[in-house]
Amino acid sequence: MTEIENFLSVAERLARDAGDLCLKLQGNLGDVKYKSAKDVVTIADVSSEKLILEGIREAFPTHSIRTEEAGVVEGSDPRYRWIIDPVDGTVNFSRGIPLWGISIALHFEGKPLVAAVNLPALHEVYTAAKGMGSFMNGKPIHVSAETNPMHAIVSNGDFNVGDVSKINPLNSRNFARESETFERVKCLGSAVIEGCFTACGRIDCFVMTMSYPWDIAAISLIVDEAGGKATHIDGSPILFVDAEQVVFSNGHLHDILVKTVN
Repeated sequence: MTEIENFLSVAERLARDAGDLCLKLQGNLGDVKYKSAKDVVTIADVSSEKLILEGIREAFPTHSIRTEEAGVVEGSDPRYRWIIDPVDGTVNFSRGIPLWGISIALHFEGKPLVAAVNLPALHEVYTAAKGMGSFMNGKPIHVSAETNPMHAIVSNGDFNVGDVSKINPLNSRNFARESETFERVKCLGSAVIEGCFTACGRIDCFVMTMSYPWDIAAISLIVDEAGGKATHIDGSPILFVDAEQVVFSNGHLHDILVKTVN
């Protein structure tokens, strides 16, 4: 097994284990707590994150880690940084909506190297490694071939995320513009769902007006390796910084998507 195959194997195993744990916990979440007025956190978020953190520290003790809940755990080799979302789409998860997932990515010197996303309620695991393609349950996937925006489906990120005074007006503007350009506009409530659905061709584009590295660290690689394109909202490379606006597409529609939301 090569080094990159080992990285991916660990990421996939931990994503599967965390997904199994979250499914077990979903029926008995207890009181759902709020990190902010409209942003929830559950026992599953904390437990999933702990499982993944411990697994990475055991397998790669020198690597750095960034997670949604615990923040940054520095390692002695900062070139390697794991970026984890223990439950993406927590609101969906907490209400029994099956559109949520676990996201694990390894970046090397700031660039995506491997990615694993588990969508437990859909029984789908997406994986990718730089230069090696994207897969769903071990089978190769590819973005859609759609070139006509009037026949394309775009999904847009949630309202009430981050600085709502800025994000909600941007989302409202984007929805209006997207509805004029594309066939349908969706809001599925989970970045990993929308990213993976773009990668496998179920939807054609995805716009996120407020992202954090753990939202997009894995799906950016999965979309790229599936033949699509993932960029900053203006078409420049993604920086993987807090509060970044990003867009994903099948590649054919990328320029139109960027023009629509700018």
